[in-house]
Amino acid sequence: QMRSSLCDAERRTCAFVAAFIVVIMSAPPATSLDAQIHAHAKHTDDADAPPPPPDTLPALFWSGDGDDWMDDAHMNNPEFAALKAMLAEDPASPCELAEMHKNKGNQSMKYKHNLMYARYAVEHYTTGILVACDDAGLNSILHSNRAYAGLLLKNYRKAYEDGVKAVELDARNVKGWYRAAKAALSLEKFEECARLCVAGLDVESTNRDMKVLLREAKRGVEKREAQARLDVDERARVSAYAEALRDKCIRIGPAVLGSGERWPTIDANTHEAVFWTLFVYPESMQTDVVEAARESDALGAHLDVLFNPGAPPLAWDSANAYTRESVEIYWQTNATVPYTYAQIETKMLDAAGVTRRDADDDTRRAIVDAETKTKKVDARDQFMRLIVDPYATTFGDLVKNKEFVVAGHVVLYIVAKGTEFRQQFLNGEWEL
Repeated sequence: QMRSSLCDAERRTCAFVAAFIVVIMSAPPATSLDAQIHAHAKHTDDADAPPPPPDTLPALFWSGDGDDWMDDAHMNNPEFAALKAMLAEDPASPCELAEMHKNKGNQSMKYKHNLMYARYAVEHYTTGILVACDDAGLNSILHSNRAYAGLLLKNYRKAYEDGVKAVELDARNVKGWYRAAKAALSLEKFEECARLCVAGLDVESTNRDMKVLLREAKRGVEKREAQARLDVDERARVSAYAEALRDKCIRIGPAVLGSGERWPTIDANTHEAVFWTLFVYPESMQTDVVEAARESDALGAHLDVLFNPGAPPLAWDSANAYTRESVEIYWQTNATVPYTYAQIETKMLDAAGVTRRDADDDTRRAIVDAETKTKKVDARDQFMRLIVDPYATTFGDLVKNKEFVVAGHVVLYIVAKGTEFRQQFLNGEWEL
């Protein structure tokens, strides 16, 4: 008798849907939307075969927010109001209609590997909820089942809301607890996920899936706490570093050579800046590296090491033109566009894995512009400047010059006096 009653209710609902379609679609010829609604009505009338999935469901159940489905905010939808009015005239009870749509939704979920059927299921569960059945247990199942479909559709906010509603209606609904917790985990609401798992385990203490979810939530909390500690520590470190650069008038910009960015470090004991320095011999395009030139070091002291009389001659200097007495040292003015200190902080925080800050997006775009040479230095502002007295000039003195930019790292150029190349170099008749 119950089966007969449900079948009658099902037939009556199909008739109402068909009548509804005739009312709103009778004037114009059939459109693609007509075809979709017709396919949906046919599916509602045939529980044993999956419906052919249309590209989109009728606007009655879907409202422009991706996988968002009808809720209280959509109850003024005229199409829904018309269908609700017809359902109200159905002699079947609201609970019979809710049961029927629950079964239809469950039938669609058998084909959930195709997400269109998960959307069909949402349609049925939503209709079952909106017929206003007074059976709290049935309504709890409808919300719980719709939460499952929401998880499949990755609509975690809706899935969470439905799971919570399910357990409000029936605290014994273990699936409701689990699905609400699963959605909370996907939303990175780790404490809420743990709370829901604990409550669900109070109902069913042996639920293995719930226990696994609880462990994941605890790991999420631990990871977030560790991230919060890292954020605090790195922000303090980066802020102190940027402040030290300001105090020492050190300006840093993108690298201009192929050796990357090797920014100066700050010695924790002496508070001196320490520079990774590339010495370039432009005549031969050979290089030497000093990995730790200190702020207080005189440039001449490093030249003494590089051109130690006891050292073997440079392999490429067959004329022996490069000696300590013959070499000069130059630097390029405005070698690159310097980063702002805010950009330096953003680059360092991002590199350290600090939680991304959307407010820094404009700064990131400016960094990309600088690094891709979208913003360039005017060539008229660039020239080679001789360090007249290397023994009286320290690295600290050098970087304080307002025209000196650490282009990824300190770059200095060594040229021998009295050579033909020296004049070409000074005339800018060479290229890196």
